[in-house]
Amino acid sequence: MRSASATSSLTSAATTAKPLRSSAARAIVDDVRARGAAALLEHAVRLGDLATAAPAEQWVLGPAAMRAAYESLDAAQRGVLERTAARVRAFAVTQRATLQRCSMRVPGGTAGHELAAVERAGCYAPGGRYPLPSTVLMTAIPARVAGCAAVWVASPRPSAVMLAAAHVAG
Repeated sequence: MRSASATSSLTSAATTAKPLRSSAARAIVDDVRARGAAALLEHAVRLGDLATAAPAEQWVLGPAAMRAAYESLDAAQRGVLERTAARVRAFAVTQRATLQRCSMRVPGGTAGHELAAVERAGCYAPGGRYPLPSTVLMTAIPARVAGCAAVWVASPRPSAVMLAAAHVAG
């Protein structure tokens, strides 16, 4: 069990670091808003997510690259991705079916909610030393089931299994 002073010290350090992280993140977002892809590439290289500031064609991969990655996997790996995707999809479909529009009369009017998919969904999947293809499946598939027309997956240094998961997720 931590002492009160140790807990206080940890809390103090976290509180001090939070504004620093927040201002650093804000500066990056502002720079990307102002300068677009050039700033994005510059920060990705500076933070170690890309080795070099390659042209966009090399860091935005399309369906053909994802399909090729899927086809490069052995049958066992493809099977795991397919079975996992089917489970995630089945749950997402069941979950979506439980969500209903609701409306009720209240004094002065009506209260309730509507369900509407966003046009685009952005999914982040860690891709470092230990890639997590399950993150691709568990974010992209529910977005598709919800009705999102465009689903983008961002992953630093995506491996073949990550790209294959994006292919399977649709």
